Amino acid sequence: MSETRSSHDPAVFGRLLARGCTRAALATSLNGAPYGSLVLFAVDVDASPLLLLSDLAQHTRNIAFDPRVSLLLDATEGRPDPLTGSRLTLLGRALLHEDPRCRERFLAHHPSSAGYASFPDFHLYRVVVERGHLVAGFGRIDWINGDDFLFALDAGPLADAEIDILQHMNEDQRQHGSIFQLLQRPRSLLRRRPALRSFNLPAQCTSNAHALREL
Repeated sequence: MSETRSSHDPAVFGRLLARGCTRAALATSLNGAPYGSLVLFAVDVDASPLLLLSDLAQHTRNIAFDPRVSLLLDATEGRPDPLTGSRLTLLGRALLHEDPRCRERFLAHHPSSAGYASFPDFHLYRVVVERGHLVAGFGRIDWINGDDFLFALDAGPLADAEIDILQHMNEDQRQHGSIFQLLQRPRSLLRRRPALRSFNLPAQCTSNAHALREL
């Protein structure tokens, strides 16, 4: 499957949209009433949303009583009419997920979070996606099953090698003044800060050696 925005598969389009977002509108339940807040956003290798939340925040208190959440991901920036742009709502459950690799992945996306991520009230949450609602433009509206939204391929070996691949890219590109950040996934995606430009590799990669060959 080609992971490109030209794909007609709503799940592929939705994953690409999610990977391009760094923040989201988080909706939780406050005594049965909808409560919206702004959060920093990242995705794991299988496209599961990752959130770093403080126990002191109202949305975290809401999640403790009811883990059901929705996330609105907005890719309409820069459009004269935002309603013609793409957006994705993900519905699921936010669960504590204190995995060191996922925490490092989130911090790689949001380096400014490192200043408070070690505070005792901050914890990583992983959203178990149950459904997604994609509006990809006029007439392109689809519901996405949670299992379809997530990657079926095992990207574990590639996730374990993420740091090594990053180091390889940094060392290879340092002479050109370009530090690349690998945002790990089976069809690997690179971002260069501060421009945050992304592109696909020619093939899906599920191992360190394969990824390095494609770079």
